[in-house]
Amino acid sequence: MKNEDVIQYYDKMAKNIKVATETRNKARDFSQFDIQFMKERASKNNTLLDLGAGTGLLINALVDDFKHITAIEKYPAFSKFITDSPKVEVINADVLSLDLELGLFDMLSLFGIMNCFNQEEATSIYQNAYRFLKPEGQIIVKNQLGIHEDVTVEGYSEEIESNYFANYRHVDKEILILEQSGFSNIKQFDIYPAEYNRWDNTHFYALTAKKQ
Repeated sequence: MKNEDVIQYYDKMAKNIKVATETRNKARDFSQFDIQFMKERASKNNTLLDLGAGTGLLINALVDDFKHITAIEKYPAFSKFITDSPKVEVINADVLSLDLELGLFDMLSLFGIMNCFNQEEATSIYQNAYRFLKPEGQIIVKNQLGIHEDVTVEGYSEEIESNYFANYRHVDKEILILEQSGFSNIKQFDIYPAEYNRWDNTHFYALTAKKQ
């Protein structure tokens, strides 16, 4: 499986984006549920590393809930929407080749980006996430995952009128990848109202885990 289609899709979006919510494609904006889930786990004494921060739909609402937030976003055209604050550092970098100081962060978030990567890439991202966290640090992943099996979308998508790639791995497989990357105490949460899960073979879940 290859994700050139999704890279090209977001390359094109970055050239034309005008409002922050365009990164939601044609899906409903469910930022309110993501924000609430994070606020319940936030601490003003903790640092947060957000990978794939996009236009800041999540972290812009969390600035006052953390000591400091480091936002990683590949596209400057997206990150220009992130709040300008001394408590927020924006780094324009690809999460697949990210080079940061190890053991620096209390919490790490990955919201809505892991389906853009195949299993090998996802494993690399989770392994790096483990190294970026402090001992006992927490990772929070929110993603669309397969219910009964892996679900892969590859080719033309009528909904977004573009070629696209998405790998919705089975939820048990995603948990296993986290475990194999060193994480423990993994918990699964169903955080959205039923109507936000539009497809019969995938479901939005949030996963939390701790660094051993």
